[in-house]
Amino acid sequence: MKTSFTMLKFLVAMVALIALGTVVPGQNRERFGISAKAGGVNAVTGKVSVKSEGKTVRLLTSNDDLESGDVVNTGVSGQVELLLNPGTYLRLAERSEFVMEDTSLDNLLVRLNKGSAIIEATGPGEAQLYIPIVTAQQRMTIVRPGVYRINAAPGATELFVRKGRVSLSDDKNDVVKGGKKVTFAGAPPAIAKLDDKNNDEFDDWSKVRGQTLARANARLSARSVDALLMANSWFGGSAFSSRFGLWTWSPFSSCYTFLPFSYGWGSPYGGYYGAFYPMYGNGYHNNPSPYSNPNVVTNNTNNGSGSGSGWPGGGTSGGSGSGGSGGMLGGGSTGGSVTPPPAAIHPNAGPRDPDGGGRSINSIKNPIN
Repeated sequence: MKTSFTMLKFLVAMVALIALGTVVPGQNRERFGISAKAGGVNAVTGKVSVKSEGKTVRLLTSNDDLESGDVVNTGVSGQVELLLNPGTYLRLAERSEFVMEDTSLDNLLVRLNKGSAIIEATGPGEAQLYIPIVTAQQRMTIVRPGVYRINAAPGATELFVRKGRVSLSDDKNDVVKGGKKVTFAGAPPAIAKLDDKNNDEFDDWSKVRGQTLARANARLSARSVDALLMANSWFGGSAFSSRFGLWTWSPFSSCYTFLPFSYGWGSPYGGYYGAFYPMYGNGYHNNPSPYSNPNVVTNNTNNGSGSGSGWPGGGTSGGSGSGGSGGMLGGGSTGGSVTPPPAAIHPNAGPRDPDGGGRSINSIKNPIN
């Protein structure tokens, strides 16, 4: 009887695996996997629609991936969160419209036609980004991690740089720093100082999302992610040499979070991206050579909250792994032991926001171009 019950459980499990294998490939999303794509829909609330070229308008869901040229509209109480280049989230408020002009990571371009959008760009304060956003009045390029809001209305565009830096032209001196509001309604643009009156419910929602996704990263299962990475033959090589990291499915938040290729990442809203994949070596010696067998996620088991401007205090690494122990929390390599990252040795050694008065900045190795 016991043997029959065991066989029954085995058959049920096999049926479930077969069903999963037939359903997942039919979806647009690499759910329960990893992705280096832009345009993935990460969260939808209320009514949100999408119009693709040559197709009728349809409702947008969190299972969709946008293609170049797709036009997204949010209705009353509608909001949507999208994945841009890995590490950057785009959130659209109600009664807004944007066009995903180009979803390729090398030529990414977003056009905001009307309404409000917030871009959360995670990472160390010194990371060099390139995220162009276009409205009817202005083209702007996000060049540093931070929080940016853009309001597009007939005849005017408002840019709120809460943290970070935005370039307005090819001139390196034409940069807007954190704490500034810029209005484009003619020439020259009007610049003012931000205050608390510039916040609303959309800003609050974006902050909650940012903190939730940072916590989701910290709760990633190293063993599960290691298995997914090793199971995907497309992962690695020159295709990822110019990336900061990957979008990774989080069962904790039921959406994607960001898995960096190096230590030192956090949300500008507050929240530490403690799990990372050492794609570029040990992540702090500025060494472009990857591990000989780097398929392991390192997760510093820190207690307490962290932020993009520093490390959570009191955290230590779980130690180094040995050959064949891939997935061990706290570091390790399937090819041998790995030196713990500085965050595990020096909990206060994290990057500080250069626009927030921080004195300590540990720059991250930029990806190879």
